Parts: sequence; structure tokens; C-alpha cells
Amino acid sequence: MPYAHPKTCLLALAITLSIGGYPLSAVAETLSGEQNATRFFDLPAAPLGVTLSRIARDSNLTLSVAPALLQGKTSAPVNGMYTPQQAAERALVGSGLGLGVTGSGALSVYPNAGDGVLNLGATNVSALLGEDGRGHVDGFVATRSATATKTDTPILEIPQTINVVTADQVEVQGAHDLTQALRYTPGLSTNGYTDRNTIADEITSRGFAPTLLYLDGAYLPSAGSLGGTPQIDPYTLERIEVLKGPSSVLYGQNQPGGMINMVAKRPSTEARHQIKVGTGSFDRYNLAFDTTGPLDEGKTLSYRLIGVGNTGSEQIDYTEDSRMLLAPSLTWAPDERNELTVYAQVQRDDALADYQSLPAVGSLYRNSQGNKIDRDFFSGDSKWNDYKRDQYVLGYQFSHAFNEVMTYRQSLSYIDVNDRYKGFYLNRFVTAPDGATDTHASRTKLDWRQQNSSYTFDNHLQSDFTTGPVQHTLLVGLDYRDFTRKFQGYNLSGSEVIDLYNPTNYRTTGVPTLTTKWDNRVKQTGFYVQDQIKLNNFILTIGGRQDWAKVDNNDLLANSHEIQSDSKFTGRVGLTYVTSFGLAPYISYTESFLPSVGTAAPARGGKAFVPMTGKQYEVGVKYQPDESTLLSASVFEITQQNVLTGDLQYQEYQIQEGEVRSRGIELEGKSSFSNIDLIASLSYLDVFYTKSNYGNEGNRSEAQAPWAASVWADYHFTGQALAGVTLGGGARYTGKNFGDSDNTFKTPSFVVYDATLSYDLAALDASFKGVSTRLNVQNLFDREYVSSCNYSFGCYYGQQRTASLEVKYDW
Repeated sequence: MPYAHPKTCLLALAITLSIGGYPLSAVAETLSGEQNATRFFDLPAAPLGVTLSRIARDSNLTLSVAPALLQGKTSAPVNGMYTPQQAAERALVGSGLGLGVTGSGALSVYPNAGDGVLNLGATNVSALLGEDGRGHVDGFVATRSATATKTDTPILEIPQTINVVTADQVEVQGAHDLTQALRYTPGLSTNGYTDRNTIADEITSRGFAPTLLYLDGAYLPSAGSLGGTPQIDPYTLERIEVLKGPSSVLYGQNQPGGMINMVAKRPSTEARHQIKVGTGSFDRYNLAFDTTGPLDEGKTLSYRLIGVGNTGSEQIDYTEDSRMLLAPSLTWAPDERNELTVYAQVQRDDALADYQSLPAVGSLYRNSQGNKIDRDFFSGDSKWNDYKRDQYVLGYQFSHAFNEVMTYRQSLSYIDVNDRYKGFYLNRFVTAPDGATDTHASRTKLDWRQQNSSYTFDNHLQSDFTTGPVQHTLLVGLDYRDFTRKFQGYNLSGSEVIDLYNPTNYRTTGVPTLTTKWDNRVKQTGFYVQDQIKLNNFILTIGGRQDWAKVDNNDLLANSHEIQSDSKFTGRVGLTYVTSFGLAPYISYTESFLPSVGTAAPARGGKAFVPMTGKQYEVGVKYQPDESTLLSASVFEITQQNVLTGDLQYQEYQIQEGEVRSRGIELEGKSSFSNIDLIASLSYLDVFYTKSNYGNEGNRSEAQAPWAASVWADYHFTGQALAGVTLGGGARYTGKNFGDSDNTFKTPSFVVYDATLSYDLAALDASFKGVSTRLNVQNLFDREYVSSCNYSFGCYYGQQRTASLEVKYDW
């Protein structure tokens, strides 16, 4: 569907303006109050009588309605700043009932006779019908989330930073992978090899990497860089949610910097279809389609089928990639209380890839001869380099509402990734035939084969109830994760030397040999409890979790087998105060844990390492004046303890005496007003190695630049001459950063500009309804920059100017 500005959406509700003599019965209490006062409402879908009673009670108004009218009816969700009358009107959407106000100010509900229309004016349709924290959002501004609490909760009430990137934002900015989709999100680093290498996504959050990835709350198996990690295509997603800070209370073992949860598109009961074709730089071509709708007249069965196909070259010489993806899903909802969704995904990626880790001398600095390595430099052998990935996803989601108070949810996900990466990486300079010491480098030739799989099972019971004036959303759950990693590493450290400035020795003859063979397994069982407690304007979010983790390491070449068991309790507590005008200050404390593999030196007892632990203190404020604007600011401190560091006495071993501390500030604003959509972010990070035996104690971490900022704006033209045109652009700033943990050199700051231009052809001729076209250009001015370094031979060029043109048809 072509992007439409939320403020231009109009909905007319057929509500009769007179009761026509229909008999009414007074059934609610009479209280004094101001019926025109605007306040913040957060009412999920519930039995209609319950919702209307809460609106009347909380607003000190009288409700007048015949009880028989409400039987079997469910309210629409109400979320936002409204007067009590507006809130009641939104609750009644789809009920067939109308609303009037009596002379005494009471809210009066009556049957809709269809002889009158109440026009609500320019209104965001998604807000009117109620945003689902797991569903689609029109535009850039999401107001609800189910990631942070596993319940559908307003973002305003979550006492932790959470950033949501919607499907509309992904499309408008022309993002083709997760890394590109998160470029305008504060507190994250998308620099490094995944900035322009499309086979993987590796994100740093608040100074910690890699940030673990989830799909609909299910853990995606990962074993680090260059292999074994699934890659979810953003075209299959409704939203991408970044929860900052520790999240072990609900998800178990995690990095303390945060987690990324990708929410997949699911079947709809309303028929919608889309086909998209495109082309772009480096001879890229792509085709995608998305079709969904009901399968029966009663709309108890609905389907969705998504397909993606693309192929083309990449920035580096000789490299190329292609993808074929098919994602079917089916939802069965026989009644309002039960829903079952079964989904699958099959994906094949085929690429000739190059890791392209470069030396600082030659990329960041000119070499002794005054030269720099070209951005399109290929460090491998086109007859050897190769990458293939077969990716499978299968699962289901089930929910059953016992009544208006209690709901049970269960989900099971199986994800399997089988991939193979063949390539090279540069490891050191060697003396050239002419005597130069910084023009030639030795390489390691590799062949890495991995099969990673994970089962994730989660079930929880949600209870919404009141105890006197206190409202509770209680969550009790049990989950299980089983992650298996099989890895075979073939390496040849003495592969042929390559000339970095005149690469002619592309053909290699050496054959890597098997040096590593692992068969590892990690099991995790967790029991968690969470309560969201509301009293007037205060919301206390408190939770605890007990985890039992077992790590089973098999080194098949060394014939060693180690089993390590850990148990850990983690907690979270946060307090939020939501004002009547949409301002919500909060304070929170959260914890995380991450098992560590290995043992200490025998002389130190040879004990297995305990899990790394993380804790975060965060203070922030969020502001949501209406459904089209959300602003947030936070200050935080994260400490990760039990980090592995070198054992100075027994150098072949490690000890757990390391510590990393991250402090920072994050600001984000998203808003849609008039004809403009605006995104802005700013972050400052102060990440240090506070304890270490590697000699870098007191040094700043190289993982992420201290300063980063971004801004994006769209303007939708409405004048007759340019009607249907949207022009947008953005800028991404990354500040200076150290290039290694010893802090011996720095990468300079840089700014990259992006732009988009789209046109809705329906503005040209009504016969083109549903047809639109979009041009996206990333790195508009073709800025040449090094996006990051992590050691002297670990520097990466950023993406050069890349354009893409797409045409799509929605019906």
C-alpha cells in the first residue's frame, strides 16, 4: 500500500444522533467531574461493558445503557489523549452502537439506527481502531510494544528504553537488511563489516556486541561473526524493536547492552495484496510479493504468503549475492477467545563474498608511498570465495482467553541454519620484492562450515485484575531454549601473499586443513513472574526469573568433553509516572547473565567459569502528546562483571576478573505533523574497560563511537502541481573513536547523507490507483570513509553511494 500520512486518514462512523425513543436503563454510578477534560487513556480490547465502565468511573461521569446491548460485544482498544466522550466513542468502534451526551452530562449508549453520521475529522485510522503491540503501524510512530514485557503495553508505560522501527520506515528509507534498517536508531552501531557486507547483521548496542537477535520473541541461533547466524529479510517484518539494557528477566541469557526482536508479518482477515519489482546499483534486481486475506466467509481462517527474490553484485570487485525466500503462514480463529497461527520460512542465500578486513595503514592512513587501498579491493580468490546458506523457520503461536481476565499464550519455534563460508582474511604485512614493508600482506585461507539450530518454547499466563484501587497485569511463564552448534573449521594460515595496491595474485593453490571441529549444545530453562501494577498515575513494573543453563562442549579433534551447569536469578524493577498530558518520567534497574565457557587454570582449582553478569540503572522520560508523536530521553549506567581476561601467571588460561562499564545518554524523537514525518536521535556513550589483565584497563572501548546522531525528514506534497510526491532525506553522524583496545589510534568522524523520492501514480490518473514508485540513494554524496576499526588489521570501509529504484502495486 502506498505510504499515506497518518493525519490524512479519514474515518466516518455511522452513529445515529437521536435515540428515537428507544428505552434506556440507568446502570452506572453518578459521579461529579469535568466531561471535557482531556487525559491519557490506555484500555486494551475487553468486554465492552468493562471498558465503558472504566471510562465513566475514571472520569467521574455517569454511564447510561441497557445491559442487553453490551452482551457479547468487545470494545476497540483506546490509547491516547482523549476526552471521556472521545474515549467512549473509540471504544464503541465496530460495536454497532452509538453514543450521546445527556443534558446532565451522562454518557448514553444506544443502538445505531444508521440514520446519522458522526464525522471524527482527520484521524489516524490505526490509532482509532487501536494499535496492536505485535502488529502493523501506519507511519513511523509506534505507541505500543509487546517485546519489553511480553504483554501488549503502551511504550509510555515501559520503564526502559525501547526503539521501534516500523515497516513503513524500513520501506521509506530503502533498507534491504537489518543493519540498514537500524541506522537511524540511537545507541546502536551498525558500522563495521556488516555496513556494506550483506550476508550478515551484527549490531552493537550501548557498547556491547553482538546484540542477540530474536524473531517473535524466539532466540535466533548465533555463534558470532561470519557464519551460522540466520538473516531475516526486513520485507517479512511488521516492526523491529530494540530493547535497551539487560533483558534476562523475560528472555534468559543475553548481552547487557540489549536485544533486537523482529516481529513478523502475520495473516490478516482483510484481503491485501502487493507486488514489488526493482533494480539498483551493481546490476541488482529484485522481486517481492505479499498477499494476505481470509479463506472462508466467516473469516475464521486467514493466510499470508510472502516471497522474495533478488540477485546482483556488491561494492567489492567480483562479489555478488542472491536470495530466494518463501514465507507462508496460516491463522485459525474460530471465535474471539482462541487463535492459532502456524508459520514457516524457507530461504536460500548464495553469494561470492569477501570479509574485507583491511589494515589501518592503507585504509585509515596512507601507506609509505602515499597510497590508499581501493574501496572495491578484493582480498580473495574468485575461484575459491563462496558463501551458501540454507535457512528454515517453523513454528506456531497459540492464545486462549479463558475470560476477560485471564489469557494463556504458547509459542514454539524451530530455526535451522546450515551455511558454508570460503574466503580469506589478511593477518600481517610482509616485505615486498621491492623492499616495501606496507604494500603486501599474508592471508589465512579458510573454509568454515556450520549448522546451528534452536528450539524455543515459551508459555505464559496473563491475568488482568484489580485489587481495590490497584490494577494488575500479572504474567507467569515457563520457557525453554535448546541451541545446538556444529562447526568445522578448515584453515591455512600460510596462503599466498597479496599485493594490496596491484592485486594480481588472485589464484591460490593451497588447501586448508581441518583445525577445529566442535559439537556444542546449550540448554536453558527459565521460570519468570512479572507484575505491572497501576495505582492512579503510578505504574510499578517488577519481575524475577530463575534460570537453569547447561553448556555441553565437545571438541571432536581434541577428544575433550566438558559439561557445565549454571543457575542464575535475575530481576527487574521500574517505576513510571504517567501524567494526564502524556509525560512519563521513569526509573528502573535490570539484570542479565550470559554463561561463560571454559575453566580456570588447574593451579587455581580448575573451576568452571561462572556466567558473566550485567546490571543497569536507567532514568528517563517519555512524552506522547498524541498518537503521532513520541519523544524519549534516558540516562543509564551498565556494568558487566565476570568478563574473561588474561591470566598473567598462567598465560595459557583466562580468569574472570574483567569488567566493562558503559554510561550514556540517548535521545529519540519521532513525529508526524502537517505533511512532515520526522525522526531525530542523539547518543553519547562512555564505555571503558574498568578491570582487565590485558593491559587495557582504563582504556575506552573500541566497540562503539562515543558520539552519534541522525535526522530524517519526509515532506508529502499536496499542491496540485506536485500532488503524490514525497521527498525525504537524512544524515547520519558518527564521531571519532579509538580503533583498538590499546587506544593507539583513532578513526575520524564522518557524516553520511541519504535521500528518497517517491510518487503515487494515482495522483496522475485514477486508473493507476495502487501503483507507486520510489527512488532511494544511500551515501548520496559518495563519502569515502572508514566506518570502524577494532584492531590494526580490522578496519572496514563504509558503503559507497548506492541507488535503488522500485515500483510496486497494491490492491
